[in-house]
Amino acid sequence: MKLRYYNNMVLPLFKSHLAVGKRVIVRVDFNVPLTEDGMISDDFRIMRTLPLLRDVVKRAGHVVLLSHLTEKKEHRSFDVLIKELKRVTGFDIVLAYTVTEALAFEKANPKHVVLLENLRSFPGEMDNSEAFADDLATLADIYINEDFSQSHRPYASIVTLPHRIPSYAGPLFNEEVTKLKEVFEPARPFMVIMGGVKFKTKVNVLDQFIEKADLIFIGGALANTFLAAAGHSTGASPIETDAIPDIQKKYLNKNNIVFPCDVEVDSHEIVSLDGVDDDDFIYDIGPDTLSYLKEQVNAMGMVLWNGPLGFVEKGFSKGTEDLLTVLLACKAHVIIGGGDTIAILRGHDWENKFYHVSTGGGAMLEFLATGTLPGITALEK
Repeated sequence: MKLRYYNNMVLPLFKSHLAVGKRVIVRVDFNVPLTEDGMISDDFRIMRTLPLLRDVVKRAGHVVLLSHLTEKKEHRSFDVLIKELKRVTGFDIVLAYTVTEALAFEKANPKHVVLLENLRSFPGEMDNSEAFADDLATLADIYINEDFSQSHRPYASIVTLPHRIPSYAGPLFNEEVTKLKEVFEPARPFMVIMGGVKFKTKVNVLDQFIEKADLIFIGGALANTFLAAAGHSTGASPIETDAIPDIQKKYLNKNNIVFPCDVEVDSHEIVSLDGVDDDDFIYDIGPDTLSYLKEQVNAMGMVLWNGPLGFVEKGFSKGTEDLLTVLLACKAHVIIGGGDTIAILRGHDWENKFYHVSTGGGAMLEFLATGTLPGITALEK
């Protein structure tokens, strides 16, 4: 089965019968945060992958999992995580440190689920080595990409391996693309809420939707730079001064871009934009801004949100939590992404209550900006 996506991309979709008796590679995202004692602190991405893995493990002759881990230390070994992965997934997982060892595990006991060591510990992965992709291809008869969140990376396991053996998009991967592509032809009115920190990570998305969205709200630390560009005092708040000319040239003359009208500063005082003192740090939106957002989202057909509205690392999450509550009650199709926003959402067990919650961070932003990803292009037929 094939589906046609934005820009006429066509993806081959994995179906259960394709795995029967086959050696199967599944590209997954097990790059999960860990506690100090090695426990998984957020299993969101693993749990989203489990339906496919259970299906494949049940039907396949042998399964190899490919992933990376960058928690705290670059190229960290999966040996810190293997016991936790067994507990969370319920699979009899063995860790192979090399491709040769993975092949040996298959011969010894094909029913073991083999997890290959952290892909980023292999030089050929991030270099997109043809030879490394050839080695990986010896492990399986078919390949399934269920790792949307890393599919913006031009790495060997994402973009070259799919050309070596029959390859398919997994159901979560397909859901991500199917739901996210709707923003290119959205239900109207259509609102974009852009929070987070860095302008450079959001600018291409803003450029994509500046003419498409009926309303764009700028929040989070990102808003501080926009406020400064518009001539408002931002106190001691960090701003991206090099972005100000671009903002003034491209965005400030647009009627569909709005900013907070009141803010919460580091002392927890709520002030208007005119009331920000020189030593204040703007850390969240205020209640008047939330009231405005509530009025707007209740009139929308679709809402796309990426990035928190406050400095959540310092405990300023009220604006984000309150807006999530508002969005829960609205009738719009709500699409949410961004690690900090999703962490708050999961803290309230709300991840299944919205139209779509994306597993992608940078991948979501790149897809929104361009309509495709290297990992999508590699699967296209």
